[in-house]
Amino acid sequence: MKWRRVLWWVLIVFALYAVYRAPEQAAGFVRAVGESLGTIVASIGDFFDGLLG
Repeated sequence: MKWRRVLWWVLIVFALYAVYRAPEQAAGFVRAVGESLGTIVASIGDFFDGLLG
């Protein structure tokens, strides 16, 4: 379990470093991930709407 905590801290530090070094690219990445998640959620909603008729 200790390695998971270390891995999370490494990921957090890397994310903060990436935002500090290239904030525009980091914002673009977050925007793209958000749009992708929105598309996935909308597709799942359309699927269930189709099932329920």
